[in-house]
Amino acid sequence: MDIVIKSFNRPYYLERCLRSIYRFVEGEFTIRVLDDGTPPEYLLHLRTLFPEVRIHTSPLYEAKVAALASHVAGERTFDQRIIPTSFWLQHVTSCSPVFLLLEDDIWLTGPLPLAEIEQDMNTHGLDLVKISWLGNPSVIMGEKKPVGSQLEEIEPAIPLASELLVLDRFKVRSLLQSLGVLRFMRGDFQRQLPLYTLYGVASAFFTKAYWMHLWAGEQAFVDEVQQLQKAGQWYKQQRGRYAKSRVELTKTSFITSVSNMYKGVEFDIFAFNHHLNQAWLHGRLDAMENFPKDFSESYLGDILTATRDPRVRVVEWQKWIHLFKAKYLSFGCEVE
Repeated sequence: MDIVIKSFNRPYYLERCLRSIYRFVEGEFTIRVLDDGTPPEYLLHLRTLFPEVRIHTSPLYEAKVAALASHVAGERTFDQRIIPTSFWLQHVTSCSPVFLLLEDDIWLTGPLPLAEIEQDMNTHGLDLVKISWLGNPSVIMGEKKPVGSQLEEIEPAIPLASELLVLDRFKVRSLLQSLGVLRFMRGDFQRQLPLYTLYGVASAFFTKAYWMHLWAGEQAFVDEVQQLQKAGQWYKQQRGRYAKSRVELTKTSFITSVSNMYKGVEFDIFAFNHHLNQAWLHGRLDAMENFPKDFSESYLGDILTATRDPRVRVVEWQKWIHLFKAKYLSFGCEVE
């Protein structure tokens, strides 16, 4: 089975992700890292640590590396926001019929028997198996029934409001958009949440056919509503089937990010990642510190303080963490 990892500019997490795979995955697998801008000196170090891992770079790679360097140098703000959809499609096309999708800031926390999960997916016609839901029942909504020893199939329970106002049943969403009304309606994301039962950004096993359907069209920017609508189409037209692991098997970070910035917080996430990347490269950041929990804030804080860079002051980072966690808490997720 293929394990696909999307990555961008956080090798200190990517090493943690890779080490967790070797610790917990049971069975034969090939790891493909699809990188969209991690500077070359870090990829070189990762290739030294993990020579068997296949690391591929996107057509946007050089432009994003250059933009990161310019941002860190204070020359211009990072502005490369296009996602490399065609690059992802190219590599998933040649993947195994069932594959596991992770991102660089996701790490496994428990045993993962690939052959058993693949067999259950094939036997029961499952298109998606989620192995994380951040403690949020809204994204695994529906009746559950056991499948084998590892999984529970979910019979999706999609509220009517989600069908009308997200999946565009009877063209209700389209009509409200054309009238300019939709943007004034509150709770749009809450209506989207139950549809994540049918969809996952990562931390999930996909059939190749389902994932290719979700990303057909090669969109240039992230549009979660479009992804959810495609997931809804598959569910209705292909009688899609979905499941979850019995317990969550991955964790992710709520104290770091790739690009999130907040008005009123004098904290530069790109400078932050640059300093942590450098500490990692030169042996001052242990990728497995505090594992299986996230890095301890005091550990990363000491690294930031030592840089004396006013763009990454710990007091501002703590404000950033508060806002970042608050967003996910408002969705019903667990962030600790």
